[in-house]
Amino acid sequence: MTDCRVNAWTLGRLPQLNRAILAGQAPPESLVEAIREEAFPHLAVDPGSYGPREAERITTLLGMWGSACVRHYVQHRRVPATDTRALFAQLGIRDDSFRGYLGRVAERTGAGHPDRDTYVSYFHWNPPAVHVRWAGRTWTARGAFGDGRVRTHTGDLREVELLLFVKKAEAVERAANELLEPLTVQELATEEAVERMTAAAGLLNVVHRLFADFTRLPIDRRVTPEFFTDTWRQYTNHWEPGDFPPSGAADVEFIARDFLLGIDVPDYPSYVRRLYPALVTDGQELLTRLMGRTPIPDQLLERVGITPADLARASAEELLRIAAKHPELAACYLLLAESTRLASAHLNFGRRFVFDLRRSRDEEGMPDTPVMSSRIGSTGIRESFMDELKRGRRGHRLTALERVRRPALAEIVAMPQAPAPADVVTIGT
Repeated sequence: MTDCRVNAWTLGRLPQLNRAILAGQAPPESLVEAIREEAFPHLAVDPGSYGPREAERITTLLGMWGSACVRHYVQHRRVPATDTRALFAQLGIRDDSFRGYLGRVAERTGAGHPDRDTYVSYFHWNPPAVHVRWAGRTWTARGAFGDGRVRTHTGDLREVELLLFVKKAEAVERAANELLEPLTVQELATEEAVERMTAAAGLLNVVHRLFADFTRLPIDRRVTPEFFTDTWRQYTNHWEPGDFPPSGAADVEFIARDFLLGIDVPDYPSYVRRLYPALVTDGQELLTRLMGRTPIPDQLLERVGITPADLARASAEELLRIAAKHPELAACYLLLAESTRLASAHLNFGRRFVFDLRRSRDEEGMPDTPVMSSRIGSTGIRESFMDELKRGRRGHRLTALERVRRPALAEIVAMPQAPAPADVVTIGT
């Protein structure tokens, strides 16, 4: 296949060049020259000749090359962050522009991918497939390459672990969401509804433990705030003002769960639609589909004839009796509690790896990172808005049930004990 050589080039030569430039051993122009002379000749003359899977691979590789060039050219002041056209003018592919060629390859994927790298190409198509197994069911988040490898900018095991962690977490979230979505469109028997919600809660518990495991990796594979902010994140950059680099804000499954379970944030759909240019068609369609549906907790409360105000007025003993009579409410609360805990983990991740480091550096008078600011998220999200999102997820319709001891609720629904993440999530090819 024509993409084998450019894949091998990206796995080996790209990190080597990036490291040399960062170490001051080579100028940024060396990367552009190497891409033109060593990689471009192995691309298909006609981007329309690529099949869908091969196009996914080439789209991923071209996206990484472009972002690596942007990182070094902006950092070394060859081009301003607000106008990278002079850089891309040096990256013409035969008679086509770099973004023109990339756009035509991306079109061949059939995914609705834009003419730049994205969360989908970098975090989904790049790493190997991830398999999720729970109670006899299996879900797979496939990869595009089938070689069991992870393409990185740095050649560093820490970048590999970061990409695998993100893909594993979202694959488990997807499994949970697929269990929950039927509850938004049909009234299932109580037993099935409880089973689906408790399974989804167990899966979200696994995601939370993936977060914990990620922070406890061996030192040579453990991502530090400095590596995340100063090295890796500078490659997840803007190609033009207002576009959307690869970012956790494009985690479609996390956003989808907001619509499945409800979120108390004014005009949240407008915020989500603003992210659509960063999403491929499947992600856009999923979120559009869920936006118009009544969240699961609201549907359950209406079905049993209880309001949040009724729950707020009830004593802990009365709440326990309500939960015993309507186990679907107990299961839903346990699900919401896991979702809220996971939202806190997301916020803490951003704080630990970006915002806390920036605060300490501001106190020391250290300048901001040169390509991607560490004062805001990649998509322009500020820490204050992340706090608002957390509060919106925390203020759910069944909050009153937190006054009941969680083991009592778990006993009502026979909540299964979540197995170890390694027994649920595996990496394939």
